[in-house]
Amino acid sequence: MEKKDFSVFCKLLSDVYAKAFGETLSSLPHGKAQTLSWLIFDATGEMLSYKSLGNFVIAALDEAPQKINPTAMTMSILAQYVAGKEKAATGCLAWYQYRSVVFQQAA
Repeated sequence: MEKKDFSVFCKLLSDVYAKAFGETLSSLPHGKAQTLSWLIFDATGEMLSYKSLGNFVIAALDEAPQKINPTAMTMSILAQYVAGKEKAATGCLAWYQYRSVVFQQAA
């Protein structure tokens, strides 16, 4: 994953974590990862593996973009969760919209 996208992905993951647990991003133990997976499913209708979510958090906390390679669809599901939207018919659009907003805020 490219460095600029990784920083946006880390922010997205932090937003997901804050929405789900009301906390800043920290380790994601097994039970909490399963809970997050179900919260995302309930909100979006899309299932993300709790193991993948755990790996994403580890990579974000370690600042190691080489450890992960999430698909645009996975990132879009996370962005949909943050935005409070059910599955978008437009596929990966939610990720690219989220990414654009973050880049605009940084500029």
